Amino acid sequence: MQKIIITGGTGTLGRQVVNQLLARDREVYLLSSQDNPVVPDGVKVIKGNLVTGEGLENLQDVNIVVHCASNPKDPQNTDVAGTSNLLRVLNKARMHHFINVSIVGVDKTDYPYYKVKTTVEGLVSKSGLPFTTLRATQFHDFILNLIHSFEIKNGNILVPAGMKFQSIDVNEVALRLTELTEEQASGLLPDIGGPEVLTIEEMVNTWLDISGEKHLIKAEPIEGPRYELFRSGVNLCPDHKYGSITWKEFLDSQL
Repeated sequence: MQKIIITGGTGTLGRQVVNQLLARDREVYLLSSQDNPVVPDGVKVIKGNLVTGEGLENLQDVNIVVHCASNPKDPQNTDVAGTSNLLRVLNKARMHHFINVSIVGVDKTDYPYYKVKTTVEGLVSKSGLPFTTLRATQFHDFILNLIHSFEIKNGNILVPAGMKFQSIDVNEVALRLTELTEEQASGLLPDIGGPEVLTIEEMVNTWLDISGEKHLIKAEPIEGPRYELFRSGVNLCPDHKYGSITWKEFLDSQL
């Protein structure tokens, strides 16, 4: 049986990939720097640190990697150095498939985190390993967390105007990654996104309806690099709608 290891397996996406692989009776390993990570029954933990490289020599007999590890707060260490360290120790003779997770639009903007993800894509493509890179749009969870970060003032929720999203359910991305573990390496795949393109104002309005919050939406031209990124449209792929779970359906399941 092929030995599959998940990096970032305790994160939002990685957890779902682990669960879906287990549901298919696959042999699942999780790379973690934690002493006692909480993992589902049946998952084997390999102790290793992507940033320092410590313990990564234990990955020599891995056949398939699903690389979900990422840290927007420290991408140079986690994403760039971590990926470099990981690629360096893998046994090319044994590796069947290196599956890399990326983001729609990383090659179309100077936004710092996206530039780092482009660098990671380059590291993977030049590694000599059979690889697939899957770019997805923002998860519904990301939008919900973003909304929770908006300031509420005098009964108004202050929304940065002009942003659009094509958010996708994390389980649908995890399903695609799980399917890829059973397929041949394909290089850079077509983007995948959610079933609809919505403005942030529309998304906040749906959240207000379902959550029962009584705030009024006050859209303002709030500036910031991340807001400008999501106003630019590079995060959208309207011709590549893959997910079927809508923003409203996600909220109905969460709230």
